[in-house]
Amino acid sequence: MPLLKVRPEDFRVTESLGLDTTPPDASTHTYLRLWKNGLTTHEALAGLAAALGVGPQDVAAAGLKDEDGITEQYVSVEGVLSPPDVERANDHGRSAAGDVLWRVTAQGTGTTGLRTGVLDGNHFRLVVRGLDETSAKALAEGPQRHNHFFVNYYDTQRFGVPGGPKQTHLIGGALLDGDEEAAFGLLRRSGSPEGARALLHEGPPGEFWRLLDPRIPVFYRCAHASYEWNGHVRAILADAARGEVTRADRDGIPYTFATTRDAVLALLGRRPDLDYVRYRWTDGACVRSTAARPTVLQTHISVHGVGPDSLHPGRFAATISFFLPSGGYATAAVHQWFVQTLGLRDEAAPREPDAASGEPAGAAPDRPGGPPAGATPPAAVGGGRA
Repeated sequence: MPLLKVRPEDFRVTESLGLDTTPPDASTHTYLRLWKNGLTTHEALAGLAAALGVGPQDVAAAGLKDEDGITEQYVSVEGVLSPPDVERANDHGRSAAGDVLWRVTAQGTGTTGLRTGVLDGNHFRLVVRGLDETSAKALAEGPQRHNHFFVNYYDTQRFGVPGGPKQTHLIGGALLDGDEEAAFGLLRRSGSPEGARALLHEGPPGEFWRLLDPRIPVFYRCAHASYEWNGHVRAILADAARGEVTRADRDGIPYTFATTRDAVLALLGRRPDLDYVRYRWTDGACVRSTAARPTVLQTHISVHGVGPDSLHPGRFAATISFFLPSGGYATAAVHQWFVQTLGLRDEAAPREPDAASGEPAGAAPDRPGGPPAGATPPAAVGGGRA
């Protein structure tokens, strides 16, 4: 079965964002390029804030990047940093074993901090492993560039960390219902970094939620909205596609996938976009709003090479790349590309492996309370957050 994210270097993400910079003497913020490996964006931002001696709210990002990969993104820090400040910050970006978990480089200064959602998009370069000979041959002999339309679902990493239960939407639902105790109980079983902190908390649940960076509870509310949005799109696709769909339950999250491009275009014709609920931490409060999210995205997937898979004898690997606008999920794009292009059933399409066994995610039991054995440091928002 094809596999994604077998190793962090198999999944590389580079953020695209046009920064409006100003001279340092006219600026209030410093922009940095953050490289990270095996961390969620929230974890990296917390480490950077601690290294610089500033508050968590003084450091912000335009997007949340997967932890189970190597990613580059922009962050803003309130204040104008000097080169020695940046050097000192990077001294804190290593693990106890000396491995580089994150590092930053200066990208200029400006007058505004970044906020989630302002990025233009992301470029992805992925290695798909474990291909059988038939699939590998089809990719090697097919076009080098594919015009691909796919349903713009929030993928499974939106709903939990790798190897952990997919329940961020349930935590968010409990918070929206005002049930902090239920949300706290789910969080303790989530395997996320904040879930690990919750296991050590001995006070009341409400106290714990208020001690967190307020952007984290906001993320869980957003995850609930993402789950609801997926459900609306599933129903519209099933009605518009006239049977050219396959249904799947991936790690407990239901999906309906189009088996042909025409079925995706039928969805596009029926509802090109659909409102979703957004939550943001703005001016000391969680603000609710709505915005239109495209139901279908288009990208061009380039195949750079197909050859033997060094990690799986007798199997093959392919390197592919593509660009997605902000909010698009690379794993959703690739999964649906295999279903449509190679005619694979959903269960044969690429998916993320369990870090301990090398089997597809969901093949091994969930491990509440921590990451899978052998995994890189735990995730989130995504944990896999988008």
